[in-house]
Amino acid sequence: MKKNNTGYSTLNGDASGLAQKTVLVLGIGRGGTSMVAGVLSKLGIYMGDGLSSRYQDTALLDCLKRNDKKQAKKIIKERDGKYPVWGIKKLRLWRWNRLFRQPVYVVILRDIFATANRRVSIFNISLLSEMFKVLGLNFKLLLFLRFTKRPIFIASYEKALLFPEDFVAGLAEFLGLDDPALIAEAVEFIKPSPPTYTNTLVNFKAIKKNKDYVGYIDALATNRVSGWALSTLHRDPVSLELLVNGVLVQTITTYLPRPDVPKRNKRFHELCGFEFRLPDGVLLETGDQIDVRFEGHQQSLNNSPQEFV
Repeated sequence: MKKNNTGYSTLNGDASGLAQKTVLVLGIGRGGTSMVAGVLSKLGIYMGDGLSSRYQDTALLDCLKRNDKKQAKKIIKERDGKYPVWGIKKLRLWRWNRLFRQPVYVVILRDIFATANRRVSIFNISLLSEMFKVLGLNFKLLLFLRFTKRPIFIASYEKALLFPEDFVAGLAEFLGLDDPALIAEAVEFIKPSPPTYTNTLVNFKAIKKNKDYVGYIDALATNRVSGWALSTLHRDPVSLELLVNGVLVQTITTYLPRPDVPKRNKRFHELCGFEFRLPDGVLLETGDQIDVRFEGHQQSLNNSPQEFV
């Protein structure tokens, strides 16, 4: 056993010997899971479709929201056939674990005050109540880890920020990855509170009630941008502009049904979804600045602009 505190450890052996595996990132919301998922992506592991700055898999997340296990099985089977190793930021959604081929767990833990205080700054809720909530969620996570027999890589978020080279080296060794260029890129990716993350809202409660126009980018892909947008003054469709690096690319009108939106906020209505499909030959590239605005206004959606990653 190493005497120095590396900030990470492994349980139940490592996963380097598994030629085929699914890397499941576990943790608590606002606790460092996006950073870990981003590092895995930089290490060359496919982490899902429609990734935003939070590295959240749009396709499987939608299945989880709708409790559509059949579609989830289909997506997982397709990915198993395409990728010997792939991953997903799964948070606390453990109930479908048996769907994944050879699951291995990458777990990130963060100081409970920092995790709770981040949520307090977004949602204006009680700090102590949120700390108790985070403590309870961590306890459930530890119970899960106590009884699984699968390989686990567990790490401190704070230590990963302080010693990114050690964190990435340990994670790469656990997974059996050894590309020096990708490892260096993953180390460079680790930064505290990147703007593309902190500027992204994570809950409808964060949207100010006095705004006449509200909206949210749900997913970015190389050829499409999707989400929802509406006016709180009327129920008519609204026109949106997509700008890439400050250049107007496309204008569309909201028309897609989004029954989840009014369920989360009674002031909103359902026909507010949108999807920009980029013209042939136009693809988003890493580093592009994506901005979705209400046509005729200078106002952007609540988590726009953001960088394509």
